[in-house]
Amino acid sequence: MRVPRIMINDLRGSVVVPSATDHTAGRLVLRPARREDLPAMSRAHVELLPIGLFPSLGARFVRRWHRTFLTSPYGVGVVVVDTAAASEKIVGFVLGTTDQAAYTTALTNDRRAMAALAFTGLVALLLRPRAALRVVRTRVRPWARRVVPGRATAPARARAEPSSTPHVAVMTALAVRPDWRKSGIGVLLAARFVESVRRAGARWAEAQTSTGPLGATGFYERLGWDAGHERPTPDGDSVRTYRLTLSGAGWNSTD
Repeated sequence: MRVPRIMINDLRGSVVVPSATDHTAGRLVLRPARREDLPAMSRAHVELLPIGLFPSLGARFVRRWHRTFLTSPYGVGVVVVDTAAASEKIVGFVLGTTDQAAYTTALTNDRRAMAALAFTGLVALLLRPRAALRVVRTRVRPWARRVVPGRATAPARARAEPSSTPHVAVMTALAVRPDWRKSGIGVLLAARFVESVRRAGARWAEAQTSTGPLGATGFYERLGWDAGHERPTPDGDSVRTYRLTLSGAGWNSTD
């Protein structure tokens, strides 16, 4: 079974952003995300990144989805924790892939992971009638066209063929707690993501963000990412994809 393109678009999420570089010395620690971080990360994602289908399915589903990044050889997960809190508190995180196509293929071929996602998603839809109606209205028909034998479109068939196209890294989600914004944490997380995917051999990185008030268009433009075309989503939002060339490119920031 191949993951429909419309679902892949849902896997990209959106971004909430800080804007400065004044860190609290000795208090914040940047480290790889761990499984024990997933509950806090998923709650933050639902709260801070509400755009798209996946956050509307609740923290349990998002936690299961986030886990696929931490268990994938193509996943990137980094958190910033406040060590001065009573117990380490996650104040920001970034999730993404070093190779989006390889991550998606590996996930699709992992029957246990796909079954767990499907089951958790089904339970979430049963508990959330509005989200279920939204799925029926905006996604069931496109998904069906892509999975029914003989109904695959020409572009879909072309994507199924092996390709020598250089792999693309995707920053799926970046979020910072409101009380830690304007501290440079978002810039720090984005820089670590770029460093990680560049080391993994990605030729460029992409990130998709809303063009509305919860989006981060200015953030990417300040960091030197190139803006793509704006497009509508199945949920009635508007998003823009940004791209950063990694081969021979520097990391630019005006913050």
